[in-house]
Amino acid sequence: MMGERRVAHLVLNPAAGRGRAAACQAKVSEYLDSQGVGVEWHLTESPGEARRIVSGLPDGALVVAVGGDGTVHEVAAECAGTERVMGVLPVGSGNDYVKALGVGTDLRRALEVVVGGVVRVVDAGEVNGVRFNNGLGIGFDAEVAAGVAEAPGYLGGFGGYLWSVGRLLWGLECHQVRLRLGGGEEILAETILVAVALGTTYGARFRLAPESSLEDGVFDVVWSEELSRAEVLRLVPAVLRGTHLTHPKIHFARAAEVDVLLKQPAMAHVDGEMLPPTREFRARVLPRSLRVLTP
Repeated sequence: MMGERRVAHLVLNPAAGRGRAAACQAKVSEYLDSQGVGVEWHLTESPGEARRIVSGLPDGALVVAVGGDGTVHEVAAECAGTERVMGVLPVGSGNDYVKALGVGTDLRRALEVVVGGVVRVVDAGEVNGVRFNNGLGIGFDAEVAAGVAEAPGYLGGFGGYLWSVGRLLWGLECHQVRLRLGGGEEILAETILVAVALGTTYGARFRLAPESSLEDGVFDVVWSEELSRAEVLRLVPAVLRGTHLTHPKIHFARAAEVDVLLKQPAMAHVDGEMLPPTREFRARVLPRSLRVLTP
């Protein structure tokens, strides 16, 4: 990337991180300018706007998502399948994807990666026509993500997730599902959730798919058997540590295609963004389709 001055197109959600994103604007501009990188800010005011902005940028553009996982989700969706390169400055409340990229949540380090990082080509995913970069969650996982918006602001991202988990435990419901992995035999399950992961982490610190790779061409798929409230409570610390895959009621597989058919419509999310509740989810990996900046 030598020669003419490189320009970073920074897509900023001013509301991300409860206003932290907007507060860092001057610091980001100053740092990038000092490193010889041109700065062009694009501010979003509503959901979907980041996608519209990025779709209008030229192929090969450096596009930096400045916000949380919602901003990253929209930017990644429009960079996948193009020559655009995505960087991430984590100033939201979840910041899951930067962990999978190996960037981490420190803003200064993330800025250094935007300036001097290497471009990796990683997998993305698509479910029912919606692209995603980190993961799809059906059932409990999505119900928790939806509940975070109602959590008291002082709890922060991780605290909000724990608050939402605790609130949902009282009405814990299992879902009857038929799973087909990679076109194989159907698996019948009574489960609280099905997670279809590219990245390793959900909800700020939950290591739902601790060994997932962004470059292996498959999803890490995690689902449970029927679980009691007490069993879920005991599993929460294990998921935080990433040790839950050894639990006898937790199942794990890898597949490039995942079909989930539910008896009743269920809530679902991609990268923390809610999908319309439905009975059928068809997910597939888009192998090596997203260009990202990493250390």
